[in-house]
Amino acid sequence: MGVVPLGFRTIAAAAWRGWGVLLFPLGWGIAHFAGMVYNIAQVSYRQIVTRPELMGRTAAAVRWVVRGTLPIGGVLGGALGTLIGVRPALWPAFGGSWAAGWFVFFSPLRHMRDVPRPEALAG
Repeated sequence: MGVVPLGFRTIAAAAWRGWGVLLFPLGWGIAHFAGMVYNIAQVSYRQIVTRPELMGRTAAAVRWVVRGTLPIGGVLGGALGTLIGVRPALWPAFGGSWAAGWFVFFSPLRHMRDVPRPEALAG
């Protein structure tokens, strides 16, 4: 999964000792369900709008960008967790996920109802 959805970070950061720890598996389930929906939608869209001869390059570029940033996030998250603690370090992760959601909300994709065909994009 390329993106860890908002639900996991929110509920994981809000989980507390005792029965509140049950919020963690709830967040995990929400994250994986949302990630599955996201991945199906973005791969389907990418396959529709990409010409067949560029499909491999496009998939490689997306994987490079998405998975190439994971080590950076891991190092930053580890450093922040060491400095301020693991639970408080989840809140900035939540804020970053929230900001990414607003980026998509204000993008032109939100108003798109029909997926353009590759021929229409080339002309």
